[in-house]
Amino acid sequence: MKEWEVRPGGLLVQKRVPEADPSAAPVPTVCVKVKHGAANHEIRIGSQATFGELKKVLSARTGLHPSDMKLVYRDKARESNEFLDTAGVKDKSKVVLVEDPVAQAKRLLEMRKSDMVERAARSVSTVTLQVDRLAAKASELEAIANRGGRVAENDVTDLIDSLMNELIKLDAVVADGDAKLQRRMQMKRVQKHVEALDAIKIKNSLPRANGQSSGQQHHRIQPQRQEQMPQKRDSQQTHPRFLQQPAVVTKNWETFDSLVAQSTSATTTAASSAPHASLDWELF
Repeated sequence: MKEWEVRPGGLLVQKRVPEADPSAAPVPTVCVKVKHGAANHEIRIGSQATFGELKKVLSARTGLHPSDMKLVYRDKARESNEFLDTAGVKDKSKVVLVEDPVAQAKRLLEMRKSDMVERAARSVSTVTLQVDRLAAKASELEAIANRGGRVAENDVTDLIDSLMNELIKLDAVVADGDAKLQRRMQMKRVQKHVEALDAIKIKNSLPRANGQSSGQQHHRIQPQRQEQMPQKRDSQQTHPRFLQQPAVVTKNWETFDSLVAQSTSATTTAASSAPHASLDWELF
């Protein structure tokens, strides 16, 4: 669909685009007098140019950014996409250049925000390279531990400290958008490796602690046994039961059956000769 515009004389024509057709007739130029404070500038530009193109030419003269400019023609601020001839600008027309503080502040904020995003992206990229190097070492230690090998505790501790330092750096980065997503992914990655290294550290420390404790107990118990054995031997030798009695040689043989019979008859005689107790009762 074709777009239309109204020319200054009230004629409705097809809307033009900034890019001119090379085959078309040459566009006449006009001299525009631009007043900027106490300075005056004369700018020669095509009559069908836009106020935005005029701002770019003035930027080279004044050093101002085009976004910070406001062009006033016939007491009206003109938009950057508005054509000069449509607004009625002719040769020797006067235009006033005014600095726009609101646009300048907005542009500075955008620049600051863009600079923060770039700094955050660079910081995350730098930490990512360091995390890649540490992750490779962590993967090697995990492979050794999975094969049943023993990993030096100092290596695991140093690697955990290095990963935690990178995690602190990531936490200090203030990022938005893609940089924030990358920062979050790297933080999860670091935490995963730290947890794996903690598991390796615990796995290595438990068997080593048991071995040391059993060895210490063995070394403590062994001397006690060695000390108790001589004491036990001495006590057995000094006990009365184990003292040697002198042997007595005699030729008087005893008959145990006769002794048993004599003792039995003596007991019976004593029991029969024992007096019986009698009780006398009195009546009241």
